[in-house]
Amino acid sequence: MALHHPTYGNPAVICQKFLGSPSFNPRTSGELKAEVLDRALFDSHEMTFASSQKKIVITADMGDFGSIGYRSLAFTLDINIQTGIYPFARGNFGHVHDMTYTECVELNGEHVYYLIQAEIGSLQLSVVESCYSARLFTFDGRDHNDATFEICGDFIITPPHASFS
Repeated sequence: MALHHPTYGNPAVICQKFLGSPSFNPRTSGELKAEVLDRALFDSHEMTFASSQKKIVITADMGDFGSIGYRSLAFTLDINIQTGIYPFARGNFGHVHDMTYTECVELNGEHVYYLIQAEIGSLQLSVVESCYSARLFTFDGRDHNDATFEICGDFIITPPHASFS
């Protein structure tokens, strides 16, 4: 699965030595804020946007990977997703392929990263000029203790290939 390079399809970047300064910012910008049941607020400015020919993966991270405080949220979306409200149910194929949350937990006296997959959820998405924003996302799943896990929040992300000149 090859990821799209930020310069793909952007002749201004390919020919920048002839045209002068580049016309895009090679960094992803974004933020995600979410309320998490029985956990601290998830507030991230570390966002990643990746796409292939079939899907988009948007990830938000908090803390340093490898630390006990590290947490991550990820959304896997169909490459052709547009503005709209999308329900999600595990096992039903739609425009939202997956929603996951990763956190560090203690199991059998050891700290491990635990992946919580959404069973049900929704995404209210706006796509404008390669900028993706969720006015609201929700998902419910089960945590490492088989307890109810609920999260709701919003995000905005501008991928590196977006140009707003």
